[in-house]
Amino acid sequence: MAANENERFNQFAAVLSTELLERTKKSMELLAPDEQPCSLLPFIQTPSFVEFYQELVRVGILPVVLSRRPVRAIVGDVDWAREGREYLLTVLDDRSNAVFTAWEYAWDSLWDERKVGQDSAAAGNVKQKKGFFSALFSRKRDEKPDAGQGNGAEGGVMAGLHIMLTELAEKRGFLPLFHEDVRILKALPRLKPGRVAQAWKEITQYHHQEFYLPEQEQAKPGVTSECLQKWHYNLPDKIGEFLVLKAAVDLEHVNKPFIGKYIRQSARTQEEAEKGMPYLAVYWKAMRNPAPVAERHTL
Repeated sequence: MAANENERFNQFAAVLSTELLERTKKSMELLAPDEQPCSLLPFIQTPSFVEFYQELVRVGILPVVLSRRPVRAIVGDVDWAREGREYLLTVLDDRSNAVFTAWEYAWDSLWDERKVGQDSAAAGNVKQKKGFFSALFSRKRDEKPDAGQGNGAEGGVMAGLHIMLTELAEKRGFLPLFHEDVRILKALPRLKPGRVAQAWKEITQYHHQEFYLPEQEQAKPGVTSECLQKWHYNLPDKIGEFLVLKAAVDLEHVNKPFIGKYIRQSARTQEEAEKGMPYLAVYWKAMRNPAPVAERHTL
């Protein structure tokens, strides 16, 4: 690359990094409850994970994204310092754009553990990933080959992000991740924070109209549940479930009986509910039943 091409690529990398990090962080912050939960929350709704996630993306995911040829081709002759963000947003609005494809590839390539060949062409990358994991998770790993292995044989097993994030959960205070949760992490940049904000605003409005207005002005019973159902199934995978969980923490009348009824109405069986809404089902079990009205008003 010529000097000006290098400069333009660096500017592009800075714009892309800022946009992806800010977009994903904002969405996670909007999903996080404001009140104190009664039990552990999913990773994506935990402030300690949001902070960690930013560093994970910065040092583990973005370098892979920026190394992909279709992503580098986006640089073109755009003046990234002046009009880069506006141009990038037009690129990201294309559902099949190279950035999201590379982003998904990066998560997939790091998610599962795999055996590492000592003489493989990717040995340099593997070494870098091991160092990245070790530094990020403060995890010491044995780099020595297994006994009986000769030169050219497969090396040790490199733990993937799924294993390491699950181990981190206990230290950071969030629920262990399900294996398929990589789909959530891959979908985050496609989720526009404004859509999450719109959904939560509508949910809180219906909650207020159903439960807090004078009786003659109240909305019909069930509108809060209907609104939750609407967003549950119109937002990307699991995002709607997280919003229902946020409502269970933050909204007074979205209590244990409410969530229990919501789960029953959303699935035919308990098994189906726990499979389709695993995090909500776990939280519901930890919720306390509301105190009788008479007890609430005693001194």
